[in-house]
Amino acid sequence: DHGVDAGGTDPHAWLDPENARHWLALIAERLAAADPENAAGYRANAAEGIAELEALEARIAARLAPLAAVPFVTFHDAYQYFETRFGLSFAGSVALGDATDPGPARLADLQREMQERGVRCAFREPQFDDRRLRALTGNGGLTVAELDPMGSMLTPGPDLYPALLWQMAEAFAACLGS
Repeated sequence: DHGVDAGGTDPHAWLDPENARHWLALIAERLAAADPENAAGYRANAAEGIAELEALEARIAARLAPLAAVPFVTFHDAYQYFETRFGLSFAGSVALGDATDPGPARLADLQREMQERGVRCAFREPQFDDRRLRALTGNGGLTVAELDPMGSMLTPGPDLYPALLWQMAEAFAACLGS
């Protein structure tokens, strides 16, 4: 029951490192075309970045593979690209893709899905009020962890994107493994 934005597309495409690798190659080629003198440098930097992302993706896949069958819920349906790339078992979200407040019927459906699938892990986000998620987890049977798809708590710089992906992998591993 993944939600999407009003245009029908999940806008969180950066959460799949394969997309980032494609973007790196595309950006390098566009820069090379605009600045032929430095084309070799752009291409070399992109190749290095792509190799780093391939290695990171392999580390994340190895970290999460043992937990792939463990169901979880999120506050906001923002992780489809990450879930699909790493084979995770999404069971539902409190809010759909646009993070609108859910109605009572949606919350009841989600609670039923959580019980049927044995969900023990729920994720909140620092950007959103998580009262609804807390209400669902109030019985104490769930571990609640934080995912930050925007990297808002990370230090800006050239390592932000790999740090974002690894931080998400670690959050998934900790919560799903609890």
